[in-house]
Amino acid sequence: MAKKKKSESVWLAALLLLAGIIATPIALRAASVLALSGTNALTFLYPYVQLAKNPMLRIPGSLANPAAQWLMFLQFPLYGLLMVVVMRGRGFWIALNTVVFVHSAGIGLAYLLNWAQNPYLRP
Repeated sequence: MAKKKKSESVWLAALLLLAGIIATPIALRAASVLALSGTNALTFLYPYVQLAKNPMLRIPGSLANPAAQWLMFLQFPLYGLLMVVVMRGRGFWIALNTVVFVHSAGIGLAYLLNWAQNPYLRP
């Protein structure tokens, strides 16, 4: 019984990682469409790219641009890997909620830095 449970867990982990890899080209295509709507729309899809390129963090352009490119390609496979790691100890739903929380925290931080950077938004 334990061996069957272990083999199902390995298949589910491989499937989650594969889903993260497959989601990358789809997200890149969606990003090309969302870029026409402005940076706010792109922040919902790639929040960590916006964080890497945010001027308030003072990351030099020679580091920020390659980091943003790497983040665009690695964000969803890393989400799949995070789900696999969390799922082994806690279960599928907790892993899914963890990834949603990490993505939402990135969106919130990107908007917070954007708000702090704009002098017209501050009281």
